[in-house]
Amino acid sequence: MGNPEGQVEPSLIPALDPSLLQFSDEERAFLHASISPDEDTLKTRIYDVQKRADYPYPCIRMFHFVNLMMKSNAVYPSVLAAGKRGDTLFLDLGCCMGTDVRKLVYDGYPASRVLGCDLRPEYIQLGHELFDDATTCPIHFFTYNVFDLPTSVPPPSGTGLSDTPAPNPTVAISTVTDLAQLRGSLTHVYTGALFHLFDEETQHGLAVRLATLLKREPGAIVFGRHQGLREEGYIDDHLGRKRYGHSGSSWERLWKRVFTEVEGEAFTSRVIVQTDLREGPNPHLIAGTVGHQSYMLYWSVQIV
Repeated sequence: MGNPEGQVEPSLIPALDPSLLQFSDEERAFLHASISPDEDTLKTRIYDVQKRADYPYPCIRMFHFVNLMMKSNAVYPSVLAAGKRGDTLFLDLGCCMGTDVRKLVYDGYPASRVLGCDLRPEYIQLGHELFDDATTCPIHFFTYNVFDLPTSVPPPSGTGLSDTPAPNPTVAISTVTDLAQLRGSLTHVYTGALFHLFDEETQHGLAVRLATLLKREPGAIVFGRHQGLREEGYIDDHLGRKRYGHSGSSWERLWKRVFTEVEGEAFTSRVIVQTDLREGPNPHLIAGTVGHQSYMLYWSVQIV
């Protein structure tokens, strides 16, 4: 299917602002080690990439493509530790330029077990230009529209995905071009700033697709972050898009519903959903206009 993301009227897009580039000490150290030890060279390359990122996402304007968002999630240490022990497979869906997965590998998760996927090939290419690693990066990146992944699931008979073809444990990571190749094979799935691009129904469809990719074993985790609300409802979007914001409680209900649909109600006792709603960026910095306080929902869905 096509991209269900809302379209943006060009006149609503605020101008880029180089002063919004900010690093934590950890981010600066990682970027210096991975891109350039020279501060001016580092910033020049980041500014250049931003100017060529041809989509009006606030995360591009705010330079979030070089911030370490994944590791701000409470489950990051346990995901990293599991990766170091081996026999795991990690996917960053909507990886943008791949900064988070590069940091994951830098921290010790085996690169041979990490994949990055984005809808836009130019983002992956810009990531290689930013990090100057097109021929040396050990992470396998590929492009795919997650909404092309079928949502068909077996009836909730208690057998769930065992009624479908078994996952292929010998899939060669470097040959993956289609998310269907990973069905039932992923231990860890991360999605950053992805769900909040869509309306409520589309978010449900996305969650179903992610559930079909996840292994049914203790410790398997889907986790991420995106814009949320204290009370669920539609987000006041400065770009005029129709986007739904979940609260912590509605997000848990969504995932319980998803696993009921794909595995049966009894399975939901094995699904633990954790959420943490935090204050987000100042609306003026995001949109260049005065607006309501924004919130970011950090979350994880784990099978126990």
